[in-house]
Amino acid sequence: MISSSGIEVTLNNAGLWKKFNSPMEMILTKKIGRKMFPNLEYSVDGLNPTAMYEIYLHMERMDDHKYRYVSKEWDDYARGDPITPIQKIKHKSGGQTGMFWMDGPISFEQIRLTNNPETEKKDHICLQSMHKWRPVVTIRKLENGDENSDFDEEFRIENVWFMAVTTYQNPAIKVLKVENNKFASGFRSTGNHKTVLPTRGIKRTASETFPTPPSSTSPPSKTSSNGHSPIAHPFHNPANFDFSMMGTAHQYLMNPYQNIWNYGYNMGKQMVQPVMNQWNMQISGQPRNMNHEQQGNPNSTNVPEFYGLNNF
Repeated sequence: MISSSGIEVTLNNAGLWKKFNSPMEMILTKKIGRKMFPNLEYSVDGLNPTAMYEIYLHMERMDDHKYRYVSKEWDDYARGDPITPIQKIKHKSGGQTGMFWMDGPISFEQIRLTNNPETEKKDHICLQSMHKWRPVVTIRKLENGDENSDFDEEFRIENVWFMAVTTYQNPAIKVLKVENNKFASGFRSTGNHKTVLPTRGIKRTASETFPTPPSSTSPPSKTSSNGHSPIAHPFHNPANFDFSMMGTAHQYLMNPYQNIWNYGYNMGKQMVQPVMNQWNMQISGQPRNMNHEQQGNPNSTNVPEFYGLNNF
């Protein structure tokens, strides 16, 4: 719409509004209000780039009738309720230059519609249910930073109006809103939610996870650069292993330097660990060149001979 002063106001999402070929319906809620969908997003042209302006939005009653939805159509069956005072909501950007307003879309998505006449909440507009309403944009020019109400220009977009309701009357309107509103996916039959499966590893059999040891009970002979055999940690097939013995008082020691069946388990069967006594203590670290009196003497000068673990 173009005014006599050359200012033009257009609705950016007019195509979305045109999808609702029957009267648009906007929901009113009493406690917190309801945001409009489609929302109101405008473009402005023809302003003085350096002058200061404020932009307002309000709703005006289109007639003096009250409507009801009967037999799939709206009927003006009664006289309308008394008209309430106009509530003009100033755009949240406040006073800005004409260049600012012409540079991008002007959205009033923060507006909420309610039927609570006692509301004092910011950006809430109180409307009467079952009446026709039209959004009106007001552009006010500021003189030296002050409001100049004599320069108010109002703009009404043709075919942009709605019926205020507390619940949708026309099922087709609700369907269109659900289909076009990206925030209404929960109301769709499919929910429009992607199914996210939990991340899982590859399922393997026990033999793949814990390979069966080779037929030979001795691990391959490998020698590091220092001449010592590395520690091997083969693990027995769990199908033949009693895990209940792990970490208990009855746990038996397994010697990693020898074959894997020595003292821990033998194909799932426990083997009794040799009893350590005074007759075999020497082979577990006591030197052969120490007599009975020298054992445990810190002043002894005898150096123990090293016996590798393979001498067990």
